[in-house]
Amino acid sequence: MRPIMDCNVHLWDQRDDPVGWLADRTAVRDMLGDYDSLPEVYTLADYRAETAAHPVNGVVWSDAGSADPLHAAAWVQRQVGAADLDVLLVTLGDPASAGWPAFLRSFAELPAAAGVRVRLVIGLGGGTALAGDALAHLRLLAEHDLTLTVEAAADQLGEVARLARELPRVRVVLDHFGWPADLTAAGSRAHAARLAEVAAAPNTATRIDALGTVFGDWTADQVRPWLLAAVDAFGPSRCMLGSDLPIERLRGGFDHLYDAYEQVFAECTEPERGDLWHGTARRWYGD
Repeated sequence: MRPIMDCNVHLWDQRDDPVGWLADRTAVRDMLGDYDSLPEVYTLADYRAETAAHPVNGVVWSDAGSADPLHAAAWVQRQVGAADLDVLLVTLGDPASAGWPAFLRSFAELPAAAGVRVRLVIGLGGGTALAGDALAHLRLLAEHDLTLTVEAAADQLGEVARLARELPRVRVVLDHFGWPADLTAAGSRAHAARLAEVAAAPNTATRIDALGTVFGDWTADQVRPWLLAAVDAFGPSRCMLGSDLPIERLRGGFDHLYDAYEQVFAECTEPERGDLWHGTARRWYGD
């Protein structure tokens, strides 16, 4: 079994630093379905116990929308020593904010700081035009050696491609392989073309994760053409696999997910699978 660097894990504590959509269990029900079963607290130890049967040796934590992103990142940082895992931190921020430069400086002081995620998806609080001051603020990521992760809807991938071209010194990771919306065959072809536009910029990569959020109750056969299209666009050295735990519990959990990854990428060479399972995440977030 090859090692796993899970490129997207969410940890939270609703008692101390609430995530809005978890406080209101109806807020994103149209996206996730019934998510009342998601825990109020999910720690690195909980994740470790849930994935103990697998050779996970590292994770990329992504802030799911905490009230205080710096507080949440520091909370995860304090768990690192006891977890026997390499942990990299991706916080959540708004580059249009005047406080962005100070926010970046504070976050970058954390030993595991790796990147910042920006949301373009309007339904998740995004929608800010990334131009002007926001674009200048994003350029500061390169000064701190932080990766930009962009959570964008399928019809916003042209904006991601533009950002990547305008930020050539910044590593840009497209979240959720571009979050496809039209799941028909025609939609698949259109999405592949949009991914190719993003992938044309050499400073881009993508996270393959959040399958339950994208597809609902999915099967390996259903997701195979979408995941292979992402790898065709970016290549294995610019694609990384993740679980989206604990959210993916709603659709079957870690075992089901990584069994499907084995099936979908069975024709890849072992070096290519090494990139997908762990190498790409370490390079794009860790080096």
